[in-house]
Amino acid sequence: MKTINIVLISILTLALTACAGPNPYGNATENYSESESNQPMHVSNATVLDVQPVTIDSDGNVVGKVAGGLIGGIAGSSVGSGRGSAAAAVAGAVVGGIVGTTADKLYNKANGVQITVQTDNGQVHSIVQEVNPNVFFRKGDHVKIIESATSKTRIIQ
Repeated sequence: MKTINIVLISILTLALTACAGPNPYGNATENYSESESNQPMHVSNATVLDVQPVTIDSDGNVVGKVAGGLIGGIAGSSVGSGRGSAAAAVAGAVVGGIVGTTADKLYNKANGVQITVQTDNGQVHSIVQEVNPNVFFRKGDHVKIIESATSKTRIIQ
């Protein structure tokens, strides 16, 4: 039983510690939600004024906390017997929850880019979007600002 617990803990720990990776301004794709498809979008021409790499933090979820708590509880319950086992399970769940929360924060980050552009009519906009590894923006590039009906805005070349 202890071997199964150790294997389970190892697998879940590896799954929870994944992260977005380095941001050489790549490793992401354009994503459109279902509500954005087949909808009219407003397009404006613009010129890139500035490009800055950023990290986009998602709102996260409770998966890391719950999984970490479960892993810690399972690991703790295999220690000792009786009251000692129960206390170890509780302590393991608390520590596991903390580790799971930290892993969840790392896992829910995305590489992004803040693009400042000036439209042909002189307006300046700054838009943050996930990085697309197939598109690299540079100062002076002529781009298009795409604004969807759902208030989502992105820059494309």
